[in-house]
Amino acid sequence: MASIRSSKFRFALVVSVFNREYTDALLASAQAALKGHELKNVRVPVAFEIPLQVQRLARTKRYDAVLALGLIWQGKTLHAQEILRAVTDALMRISLETDVPVIHEVVCVSTEAEARARCMGVKLNRGRDAAQAALALALAARAKGSH
Repeated sequence: MASIRSSKFRFALVVSVFNREYTDALLASAQAALKGHELKNVRVPVAFEIPLQVQRLARTKRYDAVLALGLIWQGKTLHAQEILRAVTDALMRISLETDVPVIHEVVCVSTEAEARARCMGVKLNRGRDAAQAALALALAARAKGSH
């Protein structure tokens, strides 16, 4: 079986611009973990727009996985939860309908410390985690001969 590093895969990364300090960190971590693979980066204004771009990319069947990266701040209202639920439901539906893995790392945080830990952390880094999940799924699919 081929190793992750010896097999070249194609990944698309859909990243929101809003909260750019954090989303850029998610993107950089994912790109570092996916070094040597073919990457397509697509930016969208905010997290709510991520699913449409993910769907467009997944439908092409060109990618071994599509990564959704964004950050939502939990405020005092239910707005953030509603956005996150809509994004989550849409991403799952896209993955099931297209049979392309969609890695959901649109994180919801309440504090600056949470945002830094999840987006810029060494131990807990959701950009790196997304990339590792994408690689594992791509390798498994290739081993089964489905891609």
